[in-house]
Amino acid sequence: MLWVSIIMFLFGLAILSFFNHACADDYIALTWNHQYGFIGYQKQVYLHWGGRYVSNLLASAFSYHNFLISHYYFHTLLLLSLTFVSVFYLIKVANRYLLSNSSNFGQRLTISAIVCVNMYVVYPELATGLFWFSSAITYQTSIVLLVLLLGVCISLFECSPKMRPFFFVFLLLLIILINGTNELAVLLSGVMLLWFAFINKDRLKQWWLFVAVIALFYLSSFAFMSMAPGNKERLALFGNTGYHIPYAVATTLFRIFLVYWNIFQSPLFWVSILAIFIYGYHIQLKGTDRNRHLVNSKRIWALVFGWTVVFFAFLLPILVISNGSIPDRALNLLGFASMLVFFIISLYWGMGNGYHSQLTFLSNPKVLPILLLALSCTIFANRGSKEMASSLISARNYALIMTKREQALSVANQKGIESVSLPLIDSAMNRAVEMSAQKATIKEWMKHKPSLLYFEDDMADSGSRAVLQNFYNIKVIAVEK
Repeated sequence: MLWVSIIMFLFGLAILSFFNHACADDYIALTWNHQYGFIGYQKQVYLHWGGRYVSNLLASAFSYHNFLISHYYFHTLLLLSLTFVSVFYLIKVANRYLLSNSSNFGQRLTISAIVCVNMYVVYPELATGLFWFSSAITYQTSIVLLVLLLGVCISLFECSPKMRPFFFVFLLLLIILINGTNELAVLLSGVMLLWFAFINKDRLKQWWLFVAVIALFYLSSFAFMSMAPGNKERLALFGNTGYHIPYAVATTLFRIFLVYWNIFQSPLFWVSILAIFIYGYHIQLKGTDRNRHLVNSKRIWALVFGWTVVFFAFLLPILVISNGSIPDRALNLLGFASMLVFFIISLYWGMGNGYHSQLTFLSNPKVLPILLLALSCTIFANRGSKEMASSLISARNYALIMTKREQALSVANQKGIESVSLPLIDSAMNRAVEMSAQKATIKEWMKHKPSLLYFEDDMADSGSRAVLQNFYNIKVIAVEK
């Protein structure tokens, strides 16, 4: 039952990707690729939009020869796959070096899948997390790289001396890539590196040259990204009028509340926390260190509070610089980071209570099937599953409307037509549904725009219409009355 629910959830996300279509920001990348070429695109964006050199490189690569339009599903499938692979790698490394090979391949596969499902459920904006290309390629890519960085850091300190140079080079490469995705990823990678340096400070005295090289690569790539001339131009578009510290503090606290709310409102998260705690309990129960001190609740609350302080510390500078402005899609990254921290704390708590006399009932073999059943049910009973199910109902209707729109614009471009009139998505979907032979209830469901695919209607905004006019070389795109 657990694997049926996992497969249905992940398969549903994959199916939705085939009904997805590009929107205005994606067409900007396509247009610039046409105008400046692959290399010229990097220069144009770096000088006039932003220094996220890895995200810019990926956007240009996907835009090459209009690949993005004809294969808009590909980035979602790729990111789903790479996310699962990176999480599986992290769990494999942790299992090998930190948990004494306590789980087999099947168990690691299951744990990886549960972590991934939790990730998508706690996202404040799943639509921008996986489906909207311009956002997904920026933030979900950084999540994949950050998870790999965590696994590589563990391997670097725990592997054999022969493998250490390989993981060191891999670490440097990941730092360069992460620091080119987005600003939040830069700060998160810095927090991770500092944490590993702190817990291994005694060993780092002998590795001072390694530390110096890592610091050089981190600071250099950070400077290259943050000092891009395009950053100032982009900030100017948001009306940055100065640094207002009280306002930035208030908006930072609100963003933290929003991230935590999306995590804590998920029943799947709480069942998963319990499952991880029990897993840690059984790991410690199998161990030999019976003199380990019990991890009390005060220490756990201290860890949660400590992470919240760190969260506040690296988010505040960004909101100060941007005058409190940060898109909700950026919170997907912070939601995943917080969720992962809470999972690690739960595992640590369970391992620290392996011999607690009041928890012996967790050794009862009947606990496992109840827990697996609860996990199966909560994968279905959450906001993400509801949003996915409702999107699947209307996705085909939405895709047909968008395909007709793209075909009309392409035909106008080929025939040299200067003016095109197109309907809004709402009215087009309503007309298409009314003409169908479905029952009334189904029709009402089909009229709703798929929330995981629909971000905004380009026809409803003059600026977005201008982007489409530029790409398709059409003088006027009007809204059909």
